[in-house]
Amino acid sequence: MKVRTAIMVGVAFAGAAQAWQVPSWDARLTEPCAVQPWIGKTWSGHVQGMCATSNALYFAYHNQIVKTDWYGRFLGRVEVERHTGDICWWNGHLYTVVSVAGKRPRPQGEPKVNGAIQEFDENLTLLREVTWTDNDHGGDGITCLDGVIYVGMSALSKPAIPNRGFWIGKYDARTLTPLCKPFAVDPGYEHSCGPQNITTDGKYIYVGLYSLDETAKTPCFIVFEKDSFKRVGQHVFGWRQGVDVVPGGKDGAVRFIYCTTVNWMSAKIKPTLPVMALLQFAELKDGKIEDITRHCIFPKPLDR
Repeated sequence: MKVRTAIMVGVAFAGAAQAWQVPSWDARLTEPCAVQPWIGKTWSGHVQGMCATSNALYFAYHNQIVKTDWYGRFLGRVEVERHTGDICWWNGHLYTVVSVAGKRPRPQGEPKVNGAIQEFDENLTLLREVTWTDNDHGGDGITCLDGVIYVGMSALSKPAIPNRGFWIGKYDARTLTPLCKPFAVDPGYEHSCGPQNITTDGKYIYVGLYSLDETAKTPCFIVFEKDSFKRVGQHVFGWRQGVDVVPGGKDGAVRFIYCTTVNWMSAKIKPTLPVMALLQFAELKDGKIEDITRHCIFPKPLDR
């Protein structure tokens, strides 16, 4: 069975007799077709967020978005504004959140723009943007559920380390107009920098945070109800720079694809080239998230 067939059957099967299987890519993601040169800005940073559709993966870096197929083969790239954070998919379009943090020039007397939502089509063409000025922080996490875009608007106060709470904004996905003023959320644990990644399984919203100390095994992947944002669960799920729910599963299980930049975290440190983003899989089962990964290495070249 070819890899593509295995992935599609494993993700979108029907029938109780079949069991979902982790895609096994072997060495495909290290083949030359997965490594494409790019001439542009030399600083792209670590992975900020990712999203998965039935036929493509999208990776948001600080100032670029990369599209690949499920083999890891390059399909497209677009330069974006720094600091672009998380990325999500809804109704055929991509949505990213940008932490502007006052970097853009503004006419005298107008309020400072702190963040923006940008909408792209599947070919990475920018379609529109909305900005916010009513919150003194940028944004990192984003997801969409039932036509509502949820944006994680950083920590409640500065400095952001440590911090107990963060802001959430809600927007209509069709019009990108705000549905309410940003509201404060308490994840129940201290963290740093606010929501890094947000995703949904269609029922609950999952918020990924930077733990203050990963070795302490503090829960940093928090589960919320979509309307009240009441905390209903928490998991120790490590420091991740991208996470999404695997689409199309028919057996009722919740499975995640997640990404970590394994050999470069800071622009101040010269990375080992090529910069590697490690793709892994996890499953939420019996109240626990367990790793179910096999052979998932995605290399990204970086011009410096």
